[in-house]
Amino acid sequence: MSRATEVDQLPPPIETRCGNYVYFSTKSDNGALVYCRRLADRGPDSGAEQVLLDSEKLARDQGLHLRNLLISDDNKFMGCLTAKHGGLDGHSESSSLLLYALGEAGSPKLIEVLEGVFNFVFGTSESLFYTVLDAKLRASKVMAHRIGLEQKEDIEIFDEPNHECFVDITRTKDKRFHLVNSSRLDSSKVFIFPSAHNFWQHSSKEANTQALQLVRPRQANVEYFIDHHDGEFIILTNSPKDDKASLPTAEPYPFRLVRAPTASPTSEHWEELLSVGNDELIEDVEIFKSHIMVSMKRQGQPAVYIYDHASGCRSELPLPYKGHCAVRPEPNPQFEATTVRLGFSSPVHLESVVEYDLASLKQCKSWASTPLHIDSGEYKCQRLKVPCGNVYIPMTLIHHESVELSKG
Repeated sequence: MSRATEVDQLPPPIETRCGNYVYFSTKSDNGALVYCRRLADRGPDSGAEQVLLDSEKLARDQGLHLRNLLISDDNKFMGCLTAKHGGLDGHSESSSLLLYALGEAGSPKLIEVLEGVFNFVFGTSESLFYTVLDAKLRASKVMAHRIGLEQKEDIEIFDEPNHECFVDITRTKDKRFHLVNSSRLDSSKVFIFPSAHNFWQHSSKEANTQALQLVRPRQANVEYFIDHHDGEFIILTNSPKDDKASLPTAEPYPFRLVRAPTASPTSEHWEELLSVGNDELIEDVEIFKSHIMVSMKRQGQPAVYIYDHASGCRSELPLPYKGHCAVRPEPNPQFEATTVRLGFSSPVHLESVVEYDLASLKQCKSWASTPLHIDSGEYKCQRLKVPCGNVYIPMTLIHHESVELSKG
């Protein structure tokens, strides 16, 4: 069977700047990911990249499947979350965390292996945090690990006794705070602590637990997601505006975007940051140093707004294909980025990636795959509302430009 699509161009890999290094990934001849870095003052075509990890070599030599890879803030360490191939095949719940020391040249040196790790993030001062599973394969605890110490000396900083909850540890995009999220299918509860907090200065478990600040108590049908920017927390939530957190809600409210001071993140201090219309539903939020990108649906069709931190104004991003498309966020890990990538697909144009300038909202670059033997310019794609009783049903219609539509 011949290929259904013809790839015009593939976007280059996203590069992430951390200190004096730029990190990126490429693909081997067999399609396996290869993780690399180079000095920031060297160009992408300089040939001066340092290979950090070849996922194909990891699988071949050690029988390990790579689940995640992170670099410490000081560029000294690399953490690789792995699972055994074979029966586990990368789909096991619990994994091994391989810690490597990174030199300025040569291959990374394996220095530690932490067992029973489900997820992890680096901290500061040669530390990291990870979650572990209980007997029912539920992530229930968060542990703090100091690089160089044995795993048996790790400190428990959070334990969730509720067997309906699943615990995760993440970090704000500006790397100033860590977040402990205890979530259920219908609700969330988030604790925060400064990334610079030193858990090893306190000998008691109680003192370390008190370092975590609860943002909002759990409430049925209420979720919230937190990031941080320039002295305030940015929170996406579907909580009711009257904030009666002690009362269960009968059904979820629409999501809204609020802000809270860094010193007072609890829900009584939340203020509306971005108001949306009755026909708009927020789906995703991405934080950058100077902007916030808000993806939403408006009357069932995609819309993307860019909020400018300095001016407090929001502007709508012009979407390709006259908006008759599906929008997906591409990886945009760099907090200081001035551009953003979005993926699009339509019934005629298939997959494409567009890079936008956040300040001007103009397209910088684009990459697309198009159908073979089809001139997409000869086809029309439009959105219709078909009456059905007292409601209108949205319908996407695709047809050749030569077809005349009935007016009936």
